[in-house]
Amino acid sequence: MKYPLILLILTSFIGQLNAQQIDTIYLSHPISKYDTIIYKRIIQYDNIDGLYHVRDYFENSQIQMQGTYSSFDRDMKENYWCNYRTNTKQGLYQTWYKNGQLESRCNFIDGKFDGQMEEWYSNGQISQRSQWIKGNVKGNGKGQMNGSCTGWTKDGELVCDMVLVNGLKTNPINTNYQYISYTPDEYGVDTLKNWPLIIYLHGGSDRGTDTMKLYSSGIPDQIWRGREFPFIIVAPQCPLHHRWSTDNWFEKFYEELITNYRIDTNRVYLTGVSLGGAGTWYLAIKYPDKFAAIAPMSGFTSHIEYLDQGIDKLVDMPIWAFHGELDKVVQFEETERVIRRLEGRNKNLKFTQEPNVGHWIHWMVYPEQELYDWFLTHDKRLKIKN
Repeated sequence: MKYPLILLILTSFIGQLNAQQIDTIYLSHPISKYDTIIYKRIIQYDNIDGLYHVRDYFENSQIQMQGTYSSFDRDMKENYWCNYRTNTKQGLYQTWYKNGQLESRCNFIDGKFDGQMEEWYSNGQISQRSQWIKGNVKGNGKGQMNGSCTGWTKDGELVCDMVLVNGLKTNPINTNYQYISYTPDEYGVDTLKNWPLIIYLHGGSDRGTDTMKLYSSGIPDQIWRGREFPFIIVAPQCPLHHRWSTDNWFEKFYEELITNYRIDTNRVYLTGVSLGGAGTWYLAIKYPDKFAAIAPMSGFTSHIEYLDQGIDKLVDMPIWAFHGELDKVVQFEETERVIRRLEGRNKNLKFTQEPNVGHWIHWMVYPEQELYDWFLTHDKRLKIKN
């Protein structure tokens, strides 16, 4: 009897080996123009659950990511907000800082957030805790906040406590956002002239209460460098843990601008990147009569059901959208899906998709002149005449 028993044990052991296919690679991942991290990646495909179990390690051997995927490209390193085409997160996904502190923990179903998501600062203080659902938006996306969302500062101060349904806050408050502004040199010379206005919406890393952060990129960066523009330019600042769609801030903001500045209200333009790109889509849908043209860049469009349902309001809006196809923070398809729904219906639609560019496409656009010239070709009075 002992020989059949040994054979059974050996067969079971070999079966377990076949079910666990383990591979180790070293992954070069650029994090900036000047710095690259080499991650050690261990990939274990499990024939039993049909999932790729993946762990990435910093060079100091500290684990950086642990997650499971239903589809996976072994050479792809994406942000946890993004499921980059070939990668579909499935189940628990966690990330760590290099100092060993947990950075994020969340659950995914078919690549979308589902259930509780938590984030921490590198000092161990919790940053945000929120509830998510897959949502009803077809195609790629990250899901929608649905339930409680609480946020804290790095020092532990509570700054956000709200409830959302399908990405929108249930009881938005009327509020004012601080902002920075720019006026052309000639603004004070001709006191009768009204000027075109650009409203610039920043990305997620510039949220908070320090307006100096707004000069980090985009149009404010160009102003900081001394560039002159034939526009009034205003950049509001979104509070920590908020989105541009969280509260009712725009109407008061707009009224303050047209009261305090000589603005040609037929030539008001809206643009933004990442968080600001999503905000550009949202505000254009909510206030389509306010803008002569918009230029959203690299923004999510699936995180709010309201946005997905309101795309038809943009049929008559001049739009120039931008997104890098290699974006590993906000997947390219977030912009592409909106463009495809507007194609053939919107006569003033442009889409710049760069095949070899990631989430930094705005560094290719705002320093150049073409977008600003395009803005000035659009005037609401001309649309009314046509």
